[in-house]
Amino acid sequence: MDYAKFMKGAFNALVARGVIDDSALTDVNIPDEEFETFENKYEIKIPEEVRTYLRAYGHSFNMLAAAVPEDLYGHSDYVVDINLQINMTPEEIAELDEDDQFDLTVTWSNFIRVDKDNPLKNLGESIDGFRGYANCIENPEINEERIKKFLPIGEWMSAGALCIDTTKKKEDVDINNTDTWQIRWFDHEVFDWEDEEYIGEDGDIAGAVMFPDFESFIKLYFYGAFDNAYMAQCDDWGENPEDKSNWVR
Repeated sequence: MDYAKFMKGAFNALVARGVIDDSALTDVNIPDEEFETFENKYEIKIPEEVRTYLRAYGHSFNMLAAAVPEDLYGHSDYVVDINLQINMTPEEIAELDEDDQFDLTVTWSNFIRVDKDNPLKNLGESIDGFRGYANCIENPEINEERIKKFLPIGEWMSAGALCIDTTKKKEDVDINNTDTWQIRWFDHEVFDWEDEEYIGEDGDIAGAVMFPDFESFIKLYFYGAFDNAYMAQCDDWGENPEDKSNWVR
């Protein structure tokens, strides 16, 4: 994938969809050396797709709303079917049989804000916050060292860190096999990770599977994967669609 084209296109899609005005975007410069210093400090590798996202544009927003299937939630039985649809075109989603379509609701989630003058500051704060969360977990075997493999890239519904498991390789992702998925969620109100099944039978920390990869999350919120289906649903239910210019904070 051409990540530069995809990530630039993601922000341009927000403009085209009427979520933001292009004045909200600024140029940003993050040299490789700055990434390397950051990675050494936090002992984590930033995947290329995340580097490209951070380099695409500076922006001050950190919350976006989008039409999201109501059944998309940690441990959902429908998570594979939903992500298969996220990776379709909006036109293909709209043409699905009614039995295969999901009820949609406008849902907010957080993204990393990229400040022009200090573009990695907010990513660092997210890492610090997530690792600090480990100190509150009831399971005594959980500590900061054991969760260093997780890179927070946002918050699902503002209810806990959405992370990339950096030990899972992009080339190994199989959308039909959630064990290979990179994006995991940790509900910030959950403090017993074993009871919530955030810890696998082998003792490995896994979190709740959410998305196969970072690109799927971007397709949902930036490209508006379910925009067409949402408009059709509003028409079918006799509801007025929400103004997308209110889908940013």
